Amino acid sequence: MFMILSLAFAAGEPAGGAQGSPLGFLGSLLPILLIFPIFYFLVIMPQQKARKKHRVMMEGLKKGDRVVSSAGIIGTIVSVDKETVVLQAAPEVKLRILRSSVADLRAEE
Repeated sequence: MFMILSLAFAAGEPAGGAQGSPLGFLGSLLPILLIFPIFYFLVIMPQQKARKKHRVMMEGLKKGDRVVSSAGIIGTIVSVDKETVVLQAAPEVKLRILRSSVADLRAEE
């Protein structure tokens, strides 16, 4: 941030006494100040929405849901605890995974 302000001060006064921008220092800082709201709407806000959607999905997990883990394992939920989920990946295969590693709900096939 210090480097950006240093560049803004350096760009504020043209060499040789020539007339600068009518806005002066504020005019040179304006593009930098406009970047922050654009960055918020394009990057931060969509991430917050996705995080909220995932949290709601994790809170709504129940027995019988088909899910995909973050490792790519597809299974049906057999039981749900506070922190873990037991998945049945095959007829005789049950896996215990962390609830937070459930990546997505799958539609019934």
